[in-house]
Amino acid sequence: MDELKNLHNAETNDVSYDHVLKYTSIFGGVQGLKMLVSVVREKLTALILGGWGMGLISAYSAVSEFLNRASNMGIPLNATRRTGELFEVGTEKEIAHQVMVIRTWVLWSALLSILICLFFSPIISYFFFEHDWHRWPVVMLTSLVAVSNIIAEGECAILKGLRQVRKVALIETILALSTLFCTIPMYYLLGIRGVIVGLIACGFLSAVVHFFFSLRLVSYKVRPLSQKTFCEGLPLIKVGIPYVLAGVANSFLPMVIVAIILASHSEAELGHYSAGWKLMIGYSGLVFLALESDYFPRLSSVNNDRLRMNETINQQIDVCTLLISPLLILLVLFMPLVIQLLYKDEFLVVTGMATISVFYTFFRCMALPMGYSVLAKGHSIVYLVLEVCDDVLLGLLIWWCYNSFGLVGAGIAFSAGALYDLVIYFIYCHFRYGFVFRRSTLLFCIGQFICLLVAVEYCFVVSPSPEEKYTVGGIAFVVASALSFYQLLHRSNCAKCIIRKFKK
Repeated sequence: MDELKNLHNAETNDVSYDHVLKYTSIFGGVQGLKMLVSVVREKLTALILGGWGMGLISAYSAVSEFLNRASNMGIPLNATRRTGELFEVGTEKEIAHQVMVIRTWVLWSALLSILICLFFSPIISYFFFEHDWHRWPVVMLTSLVAVSNIIAEGECAILKGLRQVRKVALIETILALSTLFCTIPMYYLLGIRGVIVGLIACGFLSAVVHFFFSLRLVSYKVRPLSQKTFCEGLPLIKVGIPYVLAGVANSFLPMVIVAIILASHSEAELGHYSAGWKLMIGYSGLVFLALESDYFPRLSSVNNDRLRMNETINQQIDVCTLLISPLLILLVLFMPLVIQLLYKDEFLVVTGMATISVFYTFFRCMALPMGYSVLAKGHSIVYLVLEVCDDVLLGLLIWWCYNSFGLVGAGIAFSAGALYDLVIYFIYCHFRYGFVFRRSTLLFCIGQFICLLVAVEYCFVVSPSPEEKYTVGGIAFVVASALSFYQLLHRSNCAKCIIRKFKK
């Protein structure tokens, strides 16, 4: 059933502070659920398949991810941006037509992934599986995973652009849980043979679940042989290719960092670095993915209105800082305990790196909402240049700071790199798009930064007695929480209603 007639309703048109707070929290919670399920799945997989099976899953997943990145041409991101613009000003007919163009190009990119896999599968088989050329038929099966994921990403982009955030959150929750129950039984029943079967089943399930929700919104139509459709979709590709190149640059940086560490240290030191990176950079990155699901479509829909775009960016910075600052202070306060719970006592050496890296997360809370404005405007070349400059600077910072200060230096480098991001994106967005910080937002961020700085300074740098540490850290947490509560009370209608009920 075509639901485009009911596309504009109270929920999809809601851009209030409460809406931003609600869905940023929801998607952050969904990412937390996905992390938890991932940990459980990895534990069970290790028990059933052992190290070899885990390595095989990583190898096949890496191949399918390579196929996805090499063939999607940035279509999902641009599909979200384009449908987000049409949601605001387009007619039902224009939206349906654009969705048809997007789906046609997604179909072509899926077929491209098969061709790429057909060409590279013998080479991948040789290098991934101990110089065995004869594994290429199994490697070819990973193209089915890539095809499913490309199609699912295309449908998800359409749902995001048309503000179906509730459906996107529900889909991610369903898939987070269903992949666990889909893969583990196959590993148990089929053993090593269940690895590729499980990956294909998960990919197919993702495509089916996305289609279940998206086809009720816009019926499926493609025109793969139409020259007109091909030409209409070319702007998506022209804008998308720099995004793909930026992704390649971002993927290259971790390899450079590994080379820097191994050049002068052992694999054990690399393991410690990886643990610190995952604790503060990797997990926070998953939380920031929540921005893409709700914030980016909203920003895309108002990218031609300077005042509304300015308000949307400030609103998102408010909410991100409000939610994450008190949690970062708690993390600083209990960092050694967290590391012991997640790893072993030997990993306590990463305490300094992880503690200093909290500034990375804080600065990213402010920089990312501004950074997404470049994506929303479709200025892909600018985005590529900014990302490459950021990667080069971060690589140099890690090389110098790590060689000078060890693991703590890596934390300093990450935080300094995030500060650079914040400054550069603000300068660019201010002069190019007219962005300015709202006075209340700027003061709120400064207040939260001071609280975080006090917590890090006193709990890590000064290294006081446990009583003093928890006293000062606790005061910083209370002040940060009070600032967040005040901001909620000032801007959120929901918080005001709750207060009124308590007064009664």
